[in-house]
Amino acid sequence: MLSVNEGSNNLVRAINNRLNALSFHIREYYWVDMKKINEIYRYKTEEYSMDATNKFNIYPEQIPSWLVDRIPEEGGYLIGNLQPAHMDFRFFTLGNLWSIVSSLGTPKQNEAILNLIENKWDDIVGGICLSRYAILL
Repeated sequence: MLSVNEGSNNLVRAINNRLNALSFHIREYYWVDMKKINEIYRYKTEEYSMDATNKFNIYPEQIPSWLVDRIPEEGGYLIGNLQPAHMDFRFFTLGNLWSIVSSLGTPKQNEAILNLIENKWDDIVGGICLSRYAILL
């Protein structure tokens, strides 16, 4: 929506730099797959430094028991919210599909999201249909 010309070159460069940083942050810290879950299980807690592995002070006990069964080995997704010491592990279909359309995830992450949707189609679509049916009641 921004035309590139001499006057806007610096602004376009600043936007692209910011988008790269934002994309990295989301891809790195909001991504959950089996590899990431295994990493979280090994996190040390109460780390406060620039070199901390557990940057958000997440406790492994916060991982819900249903999560390991829900994610296929070749699947993964972007979580909905991340705040200090808390991760929201619910799967948001629309948000993850939008991340694919907007190229927010890497190609590998995009494929993993689609694999998760394909493998858990009945659960995801069934959940959507049940929630819409409940609204009608």
